[in-house]
Amino acid sequence: MNHEGLIDRIYEAAVVPELWPGVLQDVSTLAGCFGGILFTATPDKIGRWTSSNNVHELMTDFTGDPEIQANNIRLQRGIAVKRHGFFGNDELYGREEMESSFVYSKFFLPRGFGYCAGTVFPMPNGDMAAFDLERRYADGPVSQQEIAVLDVLRPHLGRAAVLATRLNLERARVVVDALESAGLAAAILGITGRVLAANALLEGMSAQFVFRAHDRIALADAGANALFAESIEQLASASSTRSIPVPALPGHAAAVAHVLPLPGEAADVFFRAHALMVVTRLDRPAAPSAELLGGLFDLTPAEARVARSISEGKTTEEAAAALNLSRETVRWYLKAIFSKTGVSRQAELGVLLSGAVLRGQDV
Repeated sequence: MNHEGLIDRIYEAAVVPELWPGVLQDVSTLAGCFGGILFTATPDKIGRWTSSNNVHELMTDFTGDPEIQANNIRLQRGIAVKRHGFFGNDELYGREEMESSFVYSKFFLPRGFGYCAGTVFPMPNGDMAAFDLERRYADGPVSQQEIAVLDVLRPHLGRAAVLATRLNLERARVVVDALESAGLAAAILGITGRVLAANALLEGMSAQFVFRAHDRIALADAGANALFAESIEQLASASSTRSIPVPALPGHAAAVAHVLPLPGEAADVFFRAHALMVVTRLDRPAAPSAELLGGLFDLTPAEARVARSISEGKTTEEAAAALNLSRETVRWYLKAIFSKTGVSRQAELGVLLSGAVLRGQDV
């Protein structure tokens, strides 16, 4: 195998995550393994992941079983060992302990697997990134010669993981900066509500939105903050949009904070953005341009024009008349707009984009 070509592809995968399955397969082949998996994790849970095609079903079954994950001594020991290199799982425990453990006896061994090679990298954002190369149990442990081959690639795998993490943080900053140009305070949030990026407009609302330690954000009003915490918790299990009223304070207008799900890219393990929070002050009903709306939410030109009309406070009939369209056509466009912006009602769309309370009936 061409090692230099594989190294080039490792760095390409950091930018184009759809390339990871092929890269993982080739890396696993170098070590005599069946297939490769890349995932982010905490000591007790696997987060986002991708894999080579021939172990995709294995990983799908594994992550879909909470009991298996809770008893995953492989992950727990692999993180605890803090090895700056690849290691075989036979180095983490003896064969007797491995074969008697829940995760092996109930999951890996019945499927013909058991041995593997892996390595763990701490990421700048606090995550762990792990490369796991699965090997058939009948093939025995990964040899030290094969580990040495993997260690040649390890620095490149680590740099690619860090690069992908930084690129995704930069993507988050681009989104909130674009919303700032439209006059909208905004932040990109991780799955636990941690702020990945926030724009200056939101930072300027510090009387109502409080930035806390460890990149957390909270609402100053206790009732609003309880709704915010609930919305973050619900987003972890379902894709739903929540609109949270933010009370006015002396010198600060009332606002609405919208928490919208960001499903991310399935192939990108390092895509940590979980939600977009957009805050609209109710004293600033400004409608962003159709061009900006199209860029932010991937709307077609026609969809963007309809969205702008709604953000100006027009009803469905008024938008249809202004754009020389039928009411049914506007309703058809609105369904597509709802899907792309994460809202489900016309009123929510209007408040999201402008902060103005819409007139007329919802569609």
